[in-house]
Amino acid sequence: MKLKNPVVKKLCEKYKTVSLLNHIDAILGWDLNVNLPPKGGQERGQQIAFITKQITDIFNDKDFKNLVEESKTQRNLTPEEKAILRNLHKASEYYDKVPAEIITEKSKTTSEAYMAWQKAKQDDKFGDFLPHLKKLIELDQIIAGHIGYRENPLDALLDLHEPDLTASFCKKNIVALQPGLTALIKRIQSKQKFGNVETFVNNQQNYAVDAQRQLALYVSRKMGYDLDAGRIDVSAHPFTTTPGRQDVRITNFYKEHDFRDSFSSTMHETGHALYEQNINQDYDQTPLEWGVSYGIHEALSRFWENQIGKNPHFLTFMTPLFQAFFPEQLKNTSHETFIKLFNLPKPGFIRIEADEVTYTLHIIIRFEIEDALINNKLKPKDLPEAWRAKMKKYLGVVPQTDRDGVLQDMHWAGGSFGYFPAYALGNLYASQFLHYMKKEIDVDGELEKGHLGSVLYWLNENVHKHGSRYWPDELVKVATGESLNPKYFLNYLSEKFTGIYG
Repeated sequence: MKLKNPVVKKLCEKYKTVSLLNHIDAILGWDLNVNLPPKGGQERGQQIAFITKQITDIFNDKDFKNLVEESKTQRNLTPEEKAILRNLHKASEYYDKVPAEIITEKSKTTSEAYMAWQKAKQDDKFGDFLPHLKKLIELDQIIAGHIGYRENPLDALLDLHEPDLTASFCKKNIVALQPGLTALIKRIQSKQKFGNVETFVNNQQNYAVDAQRQLALYVSRKMGYDLDAGRIDVSAHPFTTTPGRQDVRITNFYKEHDFRDSFSSTMHETGHALYEQNINQDYDQTPLEWGVSYGIHEALSRFWENQIGKNPHFLTFMTPLFQAFFPEQLKNTSHETFIKLFNLPKPGFIRIEADEVTYTLHIIIRFEIEDALINNKLKPKDLPEAWRAKMKKYLGVVPQTDRDGVLQDMHWAGGSFGYFPAYALGNLYASQFLHYMKKEIDVDGELEKGHLGSVLYWLNENVHKHGSRYWPDELVKVATGESLNPKYFLNYLSEKFTGIYG
């Protein structure tokens, strides 16, 4: 990528330090989740806060701010130069409006909160995490106030994860999906073909963790993940991080009694990694080097997890492989059973274990709770009871422990209020990508043969390579020719599950 404008060149030269610091921060965060001993949390919080302060100081540097202001008057820019400035203006706005001490304090608090959350989840003691949660909510309320908003303080936080996203949009396009999803669940469960396949995944079955690891390595390579530029580790909550162009790491978790979770989470996290590994290399160490938003990132991870990993044709291909990895448990299992095993709409407690139909209901619960917390309509101490009430309302099940309830996700410990709707947006984006991909590729035919290369190529050409060049809605238009349309999601679910259950 050749930059012609001298102001853009100067800004990108200064941004290189921000890029390096972000990659160092990624290493510290990865180690926090994977290796850090329990007593190391406080020091790690100080280390991460130091990195955050260095980044904040760069954006608040007088020369940098003057360049940003000067860039606003530049003309005759290339499309990529315009995108670079748009991204820098967006980032600079955050550092201009939010005091440096608040940014640093949040960074330090989240590191300490994460360690407290891990222990509280393990011990099933919400009260031990509550003080950290209260502080994080207060900090995000302060941040929202500094950033500003028109209608709802949550809008300011949503916008940090997905540009221009608002609570009003979420209510109209995500919460509004609930009646259709509930009706679909009831319709599927009324079918005669809807059966119980839990004999394969119960406490009497043992799926060796080592075999699950080997399966994870197999499927990630099959998808196109470059393991010479990445690795798979274990953490309490699966995630993906990017310490560098040639270093994109994922983590997984393994349940001895159910191989499906590690298989699906591998495909999910590899989907994130493939995005980062296939961004245009010319964008390295520029403001275009990352995935554009969490919603697009989740679209790609959930696309691989669901539209590919749970596709009946791909599961038909995988049947002899599942049998080979777990011969004692699965040697006589038909591909029809595997299809149902991975596509069983059934309300449950855990979001990351939820099927495609119920998953968005989990997101609606979290969105409504965040909306209440940030607007002071719900006190943090009352969160467990509010969680149980909404689980009963939307899913008809009530968790008996906070470990399976309010403590299950790491996001609030990381201070990521406003993130959860990105998962639901991901479902919408992913379904639209699939719809248009099928116009160019015989997706089902390729999957039945285990050929994933054409799928990856389409994503590389239409989504991955662009990095942060296009804002999310613009990227969807580039990839599909139209703006985001929720109809593709409900159509996809209805068509798929009608095909499975009739």
